[in-house]
Formats: sequence, structure tokens, C-alpha cells
Amino acid sequence: MSGASAAEPRQVLLLLSDQHVAYQHFRRALEQNLPSDAHLEVRILGQQAEMPKADILITAGSAASQWAAAQWRGAMLATMLSSKTFRQMQSGKILPRPVSALFLDQPLSRQVALVRVALPSLNRIGVLYTPASDFVSQPLQRELERLGARLVTQAVQPDDNLSIKLDELLAQSDILLAVPDSAIYNSATIRNILLGSYRRGIPMVGLSEAYVSAGALCAVYSTPEQQAAQSAAMVSDYLRQGSLPPPQYPKLYQIALNAEVARSMRFNMRSAEALRIEIDRVEGSRK
Repeated sequence: MSGASAAEPRQVLLLLSDQHVAYQHFRRALEQNLPSDAHLEVRILGQQAEMPKADILITAGSAASQWAAAQWRGAMLATMLSSKTFRQMQSGKILPRPVSALFLDQPLSRQVALVRVALPSLNRIGVLYTPASDFVSQPLQRELERLGARLVTQAVQPDDNLSIKLDELLAQSDILLAVPDSAIYNSATIRNILLGSYRRGIPMVGLSEAYVSAGALCAVYSTPEQQAAQSAAMVSDYLRQGSLPPPQYPKLYQIALNAEVARSMRFNMRSAEALRIEIDRVEGSRK
């Protein structure tokens, strides 16, 4: 009986926040990367009639992760959500056990490495932040100082005029570095932020490929497929060993460049692949 039981497929349940195309790419890549003895079932938040039993639940996106944090009682891997959101879930003390996460945002060290290798002659790195994102300022300052740059910050309170605060920051900065703070960077504000930085000739380093398409100079990000491959490896560890690895940042990443913005601002940018090699070298020097 134990042999027959061991041969039974392990049940992996995936809960998507919605039917967005990025989650569909994640689902397909996850299925391709899971071990052959794992059976994947997929549910969409708000459409699931019930949640079947599973050896582990994977959530994709903040909404699915927050719902499952309150409802799911088994092992859980939260993916495609920011490190900030996961920390907030942890502080709520309602997360299931065992639990881990794969963050959507990049480690600060990698974002700083991109800034330094892409634009080595620009040293004043400007960051807009709200009280909710203040947690990044000290680690970011340490990373920048380690690589010979200086952090310039501008706090934005809820009642502040964002355009005025942006202008004040840009007057003191060589680069605008976006940080994951939806109170500042969202669909209602991003166009004006990009226009403001472009008019002053200050390049913006964004958070995703979409930022670069909209007018940021460059960004480091991980694709849904890369997120899925790392998630599958974390799940495989759990199914094999019975314990989840600790929450982690993406290991696999891409670099997006906006050649048109680089030309108009007269930046002689290296290729994305050349930048990647240099970023890997910088990150490797910290180990």
C-alpha cells in the first residue's frame, strides 16, 4: 500500500488573482516546470466554487495572496506580489504555515547595479517616497554609497501636490529611480511623472518593461515565465523535503532599454546583454 501511495501524484493548487494575460503566462510556464509527479489544478479568485485539498497552494498576485492568507490553512507559496505587500501580510499575523513567497520586485542591490552600470557618470539618484515606502530609504542609501553614488529623497504626503514634489526632487537629481509604491506610481500618475522627468532631461529608471515602453530609460524586471520557473523550483523543494525555502527575490531577470529615449537624451547605452553581464559581476562581488 505504501508503494501505491508513494506513486500517487502530488496535488498543487494555483489560485490566480484574475484572468490577466500575465497570470496566464505564469500558469502555462508553471505547469511546464513542475515535477512530473505533480498534478496542477487552477482556480481564479472570485470564480472558485470551493478550494479543493492540495499539498500546497500557489497564489499569483496580491489579491489571491491576501485572500488565501485569511482562508487557506495549508502550505502556501505567494508569488507575483511585492515584498512590501508580503511584509504587510506577515504583520497581520494571519498567514498560514508553512508559507513562503517569491517577490515581484527586484532586490535593491540589482536596481542600484543597473543604475550604476547603465549611467556610471550620474551620481545623484532621486527617489520619491511616501511614509508607506520609507522602509527602502536606508538600505537603498547603503547600496548607493557602496557603489559611489548619493541618494536624494523627496517625501510625498497624502495632501501634497505630486508635480511640485517631483520638480523639487528633479532639481537636485541626475536620475529618477522608481520604487514600488503604488501611492506615487500608478496608472493615474505615471504619465505625468515620465513627462516631468523627460522635460528636465532626467532619465527615469523604471520598475518594469511597461515603464520602459511608456518612456522610462531602462528597467530590470522578471517575466511571468521566469517567476514561474523559480516558483516551480521552490514547490519542488517543498514536495521533496517537506519544507519551503525562505521568501526570496527573483533570481532570473531581464533588462529593458528605451533606445529612443537614450538617443534623445544623448546617452550612449550599452546593450541589454552587456548590462546584464556587468550587473551579474557587481552582484557576484557582494557574495
